[in-house]
Amino acid sequence: MFFAVGAALATAPISTPYFLQHILPSLRERFSEIVSAPFRTPDMLWITLPLLITLVMMEVYFGRYRKEQLGWSTAVGNNLVLVFVSLDLLRQLYGSSGLAGISEVFALYPGKTIIAATVGLSGLLILYYDFFHLLPKRFAFTISSSLAVNLTAYLAIVIIYTSVGLDWYTFFAGLLLFVTAAAFFALVRRVEPKPAERYYVGKAERVISSLFRPLEKEHEKKKGKRKKDVHSS
Repeated sequence: MFFAVGAALATAPISTPYFLQHILPSLRERFSEIVSAPFRTPDMLWITLPLLITLVMMEVYFGRYRKEQLGWSTAVGNNLVLVFVSLDLLRQLYGSSGLAGISEVFALYPGKTIIAATVGLSGLLILYYDFFHLLPKRFAFTISSSLAVNLTAYLAIVIIYTSVGLDWYTFFAGLLLFVTAAAFFALVRRVEPKPAERYYVGKAERVISSLFRPLEKEHEKKKGKRKKDVHSS
């Protein structure tokens, strides 16, 4: 399917009218299918919702604290996400079939099986390079970032859980999703307020102090009473 559509696109006359009337509408439709997949397939929410929440929180965090870097330990942890997602994708494909049915499922979904396995193997490979610091830091932190890891996992989940075609439209719609998400979070970072740690820390200290001050006074009273009893005895 993937190569058939690719061959069709290669042999088709890529003129402006053809692009506007055929390729662009199909690409827009595929992009919409990928974005709306969790709403059309509720089972996906159990695995995609944590990914999306993590993605938003991490991007907002690093947007607020711009001087902080990802860190090797975080990069290793991010790649574990791909491994766990891969296991869930394989469960989705093969979980209901016994050992005797593995070959039948693979015959039905060879492309999906390869994608599910590739996600896990790529996660393990990048995890290995990150664990031993074998890649240049800038490159390693880019491919191990929350944006790259979580969106890769999300696209793989959409392909496995839904009937989205495995073709060039899905490939370019996936790239468009990456670009759109990167542009969105870049805009969020520009409008996100600068951190005010001193204000919030000072305010939190005052609140905590006001809550525990009565307990401290009570403790001091008991301590003083014990000392008085010791001296009086």
